[in-house]
Amino acid sequence: MVKTKGNAMKFGMHPRNVLRQPPDYTKLAIKYKDFRQVCQLELTGKVSVNFRNEKTLRELTKMLLKEYFDLDVNFAPGSLVPTLALRLNYILWLEDLMEPLKLKEIRGIDIGCGSSCIYSLLAAKKNDWHMLALESKLQNIEYARENVKTNQLEALIDVYTQPDKNSIFKSYFLEKEQDKNFHFCLCNPPFFDSNLPNPFGGNTRNPERRPAPNNARTGSQEELTCVGGEVQFVQRIIDESLENQQRVRIFTTMLGVKANVPRILDYLKERQVANVSTTEFHQGHTTRWAVAWSYHSEPLSQAATTTSN
Repeated sequence: MVKTKGNAMKFGMHPRNVLRQPPDYTKLAIKYKDFRQVCQLELTGKVSVNFRNEKTLRELTKMLLKEYFDLDVNFAPGSLVPTLALRLNYILWLEDLMEPLKLKEIRGIDIGCGSSCIYSLLAAKKNDWHMLALESKLQNIEYARENVKTNQLEALIDVYTQPDKNSIFKSYFLEKEQDKNFHFCLCNPPFFDSNLPNPFGGNTRNPERRPAPNNARTGSQEELTCVGGEVQFVQRIIDESLENQQRVRIFTTMLGVKANVPRILDYLKERQVANVSTTEFHQGHTTRWAVAWSYHSEPLSQAATTTSN
C-alpha cells in the first residue's frame, strides 16, 4: 500500500497548485465586473467572499478559471459548482501518475463530467490531453458541450451521452469505440446515499477535529446522490475495471469520506487487485481522498507516492 509523501502534499495543496497562494480578491474584483458584483466590501477597503452563497461560488469559480487558465465556463442552473483548488489537486496528481510513463499523447476518461466539464477542460487546456467526458444528464451534456465549444477544445474533448445510468464504461466501449484505449480515468462520484430517508442529513465529520465546510452545498440530487452513495458507485467502477483491464491503464476515483477508503481498498483486495495507491487532497478546511489502481505490471508512480511504514 502506498500513500502521499511530503508535508507539502500531506498538509497543504499540491506543490504545483497555483492556488496555494490565496488569490488577491480585491484586485480580481476590480478586474472582473461579474465577480465584483457578488463580493462584499469591508471597512478596510478589502474585498471578502461569502463562500456560503451559491451565486458567489459560481462567479468565483468562473472568474478563477478565466484568470488562471483563460477558460470561459458556464454552469447549468441548479448544477454542481466545482471548487477549482480541489479539481486542480486531482489533475496535478494525475500528472504525477502519468509522468513516469513518458507518453507523447495522453487520453483520459472523465466519469460524470457535469455541466462545467471542468476536469476535461483543465486537462485539455493545461496539458493537451485528449479527454472522453461521460455524462447522463441531458442538461449537463448541453452545457458541457457548449463549454467545450466556447473554449475551442472540440479537438481534444468528446462529450459522450451515457444511455445507461448504471453503466460506467460499457456503453461507450461496446457501442462507440471498441479499439481505443485510455491511460487513466477520473471520477468525483455522487457523495450521498439516495436509499437513506434523509440523504443530506448525515454528519460524516467530527466537529471537534474537522470544522464545518465553508462552502455552500451546490448540485442537483442526481449529481449528489446515488444508490449506496460513493462506495457502491466506486465498486461499480471496480467491477467494470475488471472487465476492461487493458482498456484503461490507471483507474482513479475521489472519495469524500475517509472511512470509505479502507472499504474500497478491501473491495479491491477481495478482487485480487494488488497494484493500488492512495492520496489525499487538502484545500483549507476540506479534505478529500483518492484511490488509484492498475492491472499493468509497472507499479503506480513512485514520484507521487511512497511506501508507508
